[in-house]
Amino acid sequence: MRRTLLCTLCVLMCMALSACTAAPSAQPTPASTRTPSQALMGTCTPDPAEADTLPDVSRDIPAYQPDVETPLSYEYNGAVQTIDGLRHYSVQGYSIVYDPNLFTRQGWENGDSYWASQGNSLSVSRLNGMDAVTLRQGLILQEEIPDLGQQTQVGSEKYTAHTLVVSPQDGIYRQFWILELGANSSLLVEQSYVMEDPDTAQFQAIQKAMLDTLTLE
Repeated sequence: MRRTLLCTLCVLMCMALSACTAAPSAQPTPASTRTPSQALMGTCTPDPAEADTLPDVSRDIPAYQPDVETPLSYEYNGAVQTIDGLRHYSVQGYSIVYDPNLFTRQGWENGDSYWASQGNSLSVSRLNGMDAVTLRQGLILQEEIPDLGQQTQVGSEKYTAHTLVVSPQDGIYRQFWILELGANSSLLVEQSYVMEDPDTAQFQAIQKAMLDTLTLE
């Protein structure tokens, strides 16, 4: 079933790029560790004949900037706590404040993961070649998510985003936000946490505070 869903997703991506052919990565990420955002990337490449017709979506990505010390406040156990955070300016076109003492930032070609422990993380990925609607449809098929047509406000400027909630699987809660950066570029944010983890409430509180600092650069 999952193979069928992935094939369907690839067809959607290929339609969005007009003409795509399957192109496996030279060093594929193991399926057991691959995030949905990584699974959505690297599966298609544009036909050379169509390359000139695709928009140059890389020119609006800011140059790399070092992380900047920034306070991060979150509410936990009825009290507001402020910690020494870092604002990361990503080459993917966004910035976010995270807790470097709790979360380890790991970057890859198309995104960043803020990882606390297995199942407790926040990831932000840029997907070029897909608008928000196409990306949303692909996730619905891949993750078997009921399409509830939800929209929400997220980030420091209250950006409008599609939101999808995945029913808990193996005790892990997952939620996605999709922000459209342009006609052919989207930002995919994924939150996950282990529901039975004794530190779940704190993870949730800090992840929410991190999302509130998300800024499109």
